[in-house]
Amino acid sequence: MTRFQRLAAATVAAAFLLVVIGVVVRATDSGLACPNWPGCFPGQFLPSLDSDGHVWIEWLHRTVAAVIGFLILGLAVVAWLDHRDRRSLLWPSFAAVLLVGFQAWLGGRTVQLGNTGESVTAHLAAAMALVGLLVYLLVRSSYPARLGGSGNQRFTLLAAFSAAAVFGVLLFGANVTAQGAGLIFPDWPLMNGSLVPSPAGLLPPGVDGFVDSSGLWTHALHRYAAAVVLVIVASTAWFARRNRSAQPRLARLAAAVLVTYLVQVVVGGLQVLLLLAPWTQTLHVALGALVWGGSVALAVSAYYEARIAAPAGGHAEEAAAGPRPSMGEQIRAYVALTKPRIIELLLVTTVPAMVLATREVPGLPMVDWVRLTFWTLVCGTLAAGSANA
Repeated sequence: MTRFQRLAAATVAAAFLLVVIGVVVRATDSGLACPNWPGCFPGQFLPSLDSDGHVWIEWLHRTVAAVIGFLILGLAVVAWLDHRDRRSLLWPSFAAVLLVGFQAWLGGRTVQLGNTGESVTAHLAAAMALVGLLVYLLVRSSYPARLGGSGNQRFTLLAAFSAAAVFGVLLFGANVTAQGAGLIFPDWPLMNGSLVPSPAGLLPPGVDGFVDSSGLWTHALHRYAAAVVLVIVASTAWFARRNRSAQPRLARLAAAVLVTYLVQVVVGGLQVLLLLAPWTQTLHVALGALVWGGSVALAVSAYYEARIAAPAGGHAEEAAAGPRPSMGEQIRAYVALTKPRIIELLLVTTVPAMVLATREVPGLPMVDWVRLTFWTLVCGTLAAGSANA
């Protein structure tokens, strides 16, 4: 391994450690144990030995974050010294420096705002974005600087969509935590014995609070989104397995992501059944970070594996000399003309926008709302596809 790869691997490991410690901070309510930032107390680097355990947890969180800042700065320096001619490593390394700086600033604002739900969600989103960028740097550094043609990137698109879906469900989960809606339903996987949420009137024994429609749907949408993402991740693993003879590494990585996701779903259920025990919260987010990092690694690896497998001359000469395209190939060409990758961005943002427009699912029966959403997505796809073509 080159020194850039070793440093990138260490930085990725430290970033995952920081995510875990951050969840411990949240689960133990230690975020405000240190009233000052970046130091815990004025004029002190180390808390006193008789300080409360919450103080030491938050101090460890900030210290690991500072270490990661220096690691990422070193990563950018090594990229400049060793890989100045590789823009695919150089500029993302510089972007990581900017992102970790933003993350540090956001952490300070989170403390100043008293760990509000919005600031905590934004802090987690920035942390996951940083993890994804670091995983990209690690994977990219393992491939040659110069690659051949573009290759067939259909699986790459599926893997990238799967990674985006995982990131989305992580944000749904962060929103559940931010709103304190983790224990609105005392059962799992059903919600008060039903697939459609409805107030039960009581929270689990020992849990204070009340049930409102916003919290109900926040929690329910997280479960629905998790189920949809499970289908996407499983489909990605299935397609990778179909092609395992040609690309066994991708098949193994996709299978590992699927298994980790399944374990995370089970741990998510245990969170409810065990009344948000700290270890379940920590393990749930830690596994989520692993699923996200593995999904990013899968998408990046799929892209570069396709480029390695492609002939250096690309596909233009092959298309000119090849046989007449089949009906399926012609249909795929017409579909490509609609630019489906752009339409995906529209569809991913449509449903959350419909929900956020009223701060909850619109006041319709569930069947009517699903019908409205379905036809909105279908018509939006057709309108965007015709405009793109």
